Amino acid sequence: IVIKIIEDSNSFYVNKINIFGNTVTVEEVIRNELIIDEGDPLNKVLFNKSINNIKSMNIFKQVSSEIVDSDKESQKSINISVEEKPTGQISLGAGVGTSGTSTSFGVVENNFLGKAIKLNSNLTVSEESIKGLFSYTKPKYNNSDKDLTLSFQAQETDRMTDFGYKSNDTGFSVGTNFEYLEDLYFAPSFLINHETLSTASTASSLLKKQEGSYFDTEVKYSLFYDQRDQTYQPSDGYSTLFFQTVPVNVDENQTLVNGIEYNSYYEYIDNQVLSFTLFAKAASSVGDKDVRISDRLYLPSSKLRGFEYSKIGPIDGGDFVGGNYLSSFNAQANLPIFQSLETFDFNIFYDAANVWGVDYNSSINDSSALRSATGLGVDWYTPIGPLSFSFSQPLTKKSTDKTETFRFNLGTTF
Repeated sequence: IVIKIIEDSNSFYVNKINIFGNTVTVEEVIRNELIIDEGDPLNKVLFNKSINNIKSMNIFKQVSSEIVDSDKESQKSINISVEEKPTGQISLGAGVGTSGTSTSFGVVENNFLGKAIKLNSNLTVSEESIKGLFSYTKPKYNNSDKDLTLSFQAQETDRMTDFGYKSNDTGFSVGTNFEYLEDLYFAPSFLINHETLSTASTASSLLKKQEGSYFDTEVKYSLFYDQRDQTYQPSDGYSTLFFQTVPVNVDENQTLVNGIEYNSYYEYIDNQVLSFTLFAKAASSVGDKDVRISDRLYLPSSKLRGFEYSKIGPIDGGDFVGGNYLSSFNAQANLPIFQSLETFDFNIFYDAANVWGVDYNSSINDSSALRSATGLGVDWYTPIGPLSFSFSQPLTKKSTDKTETFRFNLGTTF
């Protein structure tokens, strides 16, 4: 009997992990993104994922790494070098459409106090509404693997002159986000919201019936499965997001919301990426009442370019009342043109979507309509910050839809 002992001569352990270049960012913030630690076996897969985690924080201009020999033959050291960049951004956006303009202003800081704390504040103003949001996110809260998120938002919609109603909505939420299983992330949150709806004699019977003050408590959660090659600017793989909002105080007029989003990415030429997105959402009343006017669904602007936000779908007395259901399909591809112009990126897109379903009046359901548009997007990296343009051409629409052929966003960093 011959017994052979096989030794793996390529097995190494991590001796030290050295981090260089972080003059603002606290070193602990970077180490919290590492999956391997000093004393662990040197696993190339986990090593590469750790570096991608640091890059995906989007607070460094460049991240480089190398594995070097140490004093001990069976151990290696890891050197990680980062180049910091401005992490604050001021943004300005505007859209020009058939019924006027809308503007937005925002301030974002992704590395507050050098601790990777994310602060986000924005304000959106249109002819009928004003909406503000402030949120705070602390990654790896209290040295755990869970993020802490706090947010406050307020919105006022004034359609008293044209449609006889006005609503005010103020809310606060607290939540967390963490990796529940490998590549599967769980994000629960608790929301408290107060809303008032006032009407005039010109309001519809539905609005008059829903007039009053509401105090809502809700539990919201999402499951995110991530199979992308990297979080920031992915070029391969896919991701799936499921989310649900469940009312707690079901004795009032409450709404249950379900949604799903699927994204896939393909690199069809070197550094040129083709992406697809499928998105669907549904809102249903808990109990025998209709979905409240403020809970009805509107399609996000990014899901249907070429049309004004909230200006498609069912109409009641001239007012776009949103729907119980919505869905969209988006395709976008980078264009390999003018590659010598390093400050310009071009892309072409196709969007198709619909908003439908009116629980209180099936005659204005609008389920058979399909809106679609194609267009060209341009990102111009100017000395004062990134400047984005989108030019859209609707392909299919209803005569009542409000289109938007041009939109721009300007951002500057600090």
